[in-house]
Amino acid sequence: MQEIDEGKFLELLRPGSKIYVHAVPSTPMHLLKLIAENADKVGPVSLYHEEISGIGPYFKSEKKNKIRDVSLFLGKNMREAYTNGSTQYLPIFLSDIPKFIENTLKPDIVLASISPSDRHGLHSLGAAVIAIKAAIKSSPVVIAQINESLPRTFGDATIPENFIDYSIQHTEPIHEEGRRDISKDEMQIGENVAALVPDGATIQAGIGAIPDAVMKRLDGHRDLGIHTELFSDGMLDLTESGAVTNMRKDLDIGHAVATFAKGSKKLYSFLNDNPQILMKSVDYTNDTSNIRKQKNMISVNSAVSVDLTGQICAESIGNIVISGVGGQMDFVRGAALSPGGKSIIALTSRTKSGKPKIASSLLPGSGVTTTRNHVQWVVTEFGAVNLHGLDLGERARKLISIAHPDDRDKLTKEAMKIYPAFVPS
Repeated sequence: MQEIDEGKFLELLRPGSKIYVHAVPSTPMHLLKLIAENADKVGPVSLYHEEISGIGPYFKSEKKNKIRDVSLFLGKNMREAYTNGSTQYLPIFLSDIPKFIENTLKPDIVLASISPSDRHGLHSLGAAVIAIKAAIKSSPVVIAQINESLPRTFGDATIPENFIDYSIQHTEPIHEEGRRDISKDEMQIGENVAALVPDGATIQAGIGAIPDAVMKRLDGHRDLGIHTELFSDGMLDLTESGAVTNMRKDLDIGHAVATFAKGSKKLYSFLNDNPQILMKSVDYTNDTSNIRKQKNMISVNSAVSVDLTGQICAESIGNIVISGVGGQMDFVRGAALSPGGKSIIALTSRTKSGKPKIASSLLPGSGVTTTRNHVQWVVTEFGAVNLHGLDLGERARKLISIAHPDDRDKLTKEAMKIYPAFVPS
């Protein structure tokens, strides 16, 4: 590994280069800022990444002819960039990204963040692995930002020095994700979900108020395990409550497994030098064949909207993309195939502005994230229903029963028009 300065870094960025960028808390923001500040000199280049931390100045619309940005998952901080055309969205299952990188993208350059080396000469990739190992394997040039703020994690996160071609020393704070207050309705959803979870289950969940509510309501459970895409502050709280032991898992016994973490400084401190948490590549964590090996695997994911047949949209409001496919389908399918497992989609019955989230049909242009053929449990603050094995009319009745009470009459009338065999409850 050769240490370089900023001038040499910019010389390595050839016009036309395809550059894969490490993501989430391990985003090498200093390197991205250097690219943005010198866009006219280094461009045109193409950047590929999952959700990155912060907003780089290269997302300004006047930069897009010099920097083509492609998001494999659209975080909240990228929505404006998508709207103004400064980033493109490439829909892909998270579990497929390593294969996409190796077989299709074949990046010319990889930008990573790593910790300083330990006494064994090993660096850490911090709180995010996802597909960075596949990218490093596939690229002829790997440039790392050595950041002392990165937590040192284990599993697939360790990396020897000879995997890196060039390095730049630059320490900067890693991004912290704030937590939203949990509403009364969200806490009720947490209680409804927790009632479906047996002791000894293995949990996957995302980030946000509803997953946090679920974690709070699970703190009375025993011998839970964690096998997840994202390790969050809610999971940290659940672990500290004593509910998580990871000892009844069927894979990685005694360890919580994730592919990235996102949250508070406390969370990153908890991960630092903690051998009980394994950061693994996403083609391991999100591999359906691994997920299904865990008995009583419980997958908890959210949705933007659900139609009366059970189609789940979690990535757009009509044509407006606000998120990504991510790993929802990986865990929906894996949990469904697990002995005793359950796949759960949890959402409030209405948006903050009072619009129904359970509707007779999805808005035109909506992406179907989870198909009606895969859906199992759907949970709102008004209850939990299992759609598996039900015909369309039965599904409509079940979903109407957990819709907002003020929406049920309208949904019933719409269902009677759509499904010839529909019989109201």
